[in-house]
Amino acid sequence: MTRESTMRKKEKCQDSEDKDKISGLPDELLLKILLLLPTKTAVRTSILSKRWEFLWMWLPKLEYDCSDYSPDEQERFNRFINLNLPLHKAPVIESLRLKFNGPVQTFEPQAIELWVAFAVSHCIRELSLAFRVIHSDYVMRHPARLPSSLYICKSLVILNLNDDVLIDVPRMACLPFLKTLFLRRVTYSYENSLTKLLSSCPVLEDLVLERSEFDYLGTWKVIVPSLQRLTIEILRTNDFRELVVRTPSLKYFKIIDDGASEDDNYSFDSNTMPNLEEVYIDSVNLGLDKFVSSITYVKRLTLCIRVDTQEALYRAGIAFNHLKHLKLCQCDSNWSKLLARLLNDSPNLQELEIYQHADHEMSLFNPWVSWENELNCVPKCLLSTLETFKWTKMIATEKASHLLKYIFKYASRLKTATVVLENAPEATVQETAITFSSTACQFVCEFE
Repeated sequence: MTRESTMRKKEKCQDSEDKDKISGLPDELLLKILLLLPTKTAVRTSILSKRWEFLWMWLPKLEYDCSDYSPDEQERFNRFINLNLPLHKAPVIESLRLKFNGPVQTFEPQAIELWVAFAVSHCIRELSLAFRVIHSDYVMRHPARLPSSLYICKSLVILNLNDDVLIDVPRMACLPFLKTLFLRRVTYSYENSLTKLLSSCPVLEDLVLERSEFDYLGTWKVIVPSLQRLTIEILRTNDFRELVVRTPSLKYFKIIDDGASEDDNYSFDSNTMPNLEEVYIDSVNLGLDKFVSSITYVKRLTLCIRVDTQEALYRAGIAFNHLKHLKLCQCDSNWSKLLARLLNDSPNLQELEIYQHADHEMSLFNPWVSWENELNCVPKCLLSTLETFKWTKMIATEKASHLLKYIFKYASRLKTATVVLENAPEATVQETAITFSSTACQFVCEFE
């Protein structure tokens, strides 16, 4: 026997010993090891030996992603789930995550209903379903229906539903421990489906809603007293008429709409949100006056909106006394007028950032506020509280330079300032830096 063959034999023996040592570990420890692996890999351990054959079937967390499978692989995946999920041995399924993306021929809505029903019967805590079905012109769309037992599940804490999933809430619905709910591009079976579902969640804290192109609901009503975080993304159609928000405990609010056209206005109705800390709004036609009235307690505010100067920006007398951080997009031609108004009405502002949304075109900066002439008095925040100023993607124009000069002239408490010029020659950068080199704050001027 050669030395090399002897070494190989020793290595095989060592590998066998190592496998035996691992196989000899308690089931609880082996399951913890399997939980560190993707479910697909954990299933493959069943071929190692009799000891491992059914061990994976005790896993409390299951995640299957066949979004990049071929049609044949997806069919095998469906058969595998249909065969093995009903035989799963774990008494409690803590989480079930399924992701499907494929042609309608390999999609079985009835199977989804059975899989979810099984998970509910095993005290599911987290359920995530993402089914995006590729439809042909000759095949009607049939989203997956969920079992009625899901809507009365007492163990469910997190529910994440995406794309081709039907929300059909039964007459009796109660999710007593659901805290997180994501509904992205789902289909609602009737007008009141969303309202009914939300009313069945007494302790809901985090809600994400994204409107689908197949969503024909005229009104979205979010009436949840316990809600703390709300994200809404609206793909507007002519059917959408009203957004109602009643969330007195809300701390974070983000709303985005596609701004299809100025004719697609919808009304916004909300109560005051005294606990609100952060707001992000990217909207073309949201009624600014009514919206602003409900968020006056906000501490952090990001705005990317269309400003109609023919009307009042928002009602006189409104003040953002709690606002500390303001971030304003410069894509609207009237953004400087909104900035002037917000500076006047935010006496305790500490941080100001002017930015450009990556997907939005740069405005032509017209009309523009004449900072020295049109402002009757210097905003209080500039004189006493503003500490940080940042302007990214600044176009080096005379009007922009006037704004900078105004900020640096009156912001006596400013500690740091950063200006990033867009497509500006280095000479312009140097000139800008020299202009403000006399200020006491730390000043950084760059160009892209």
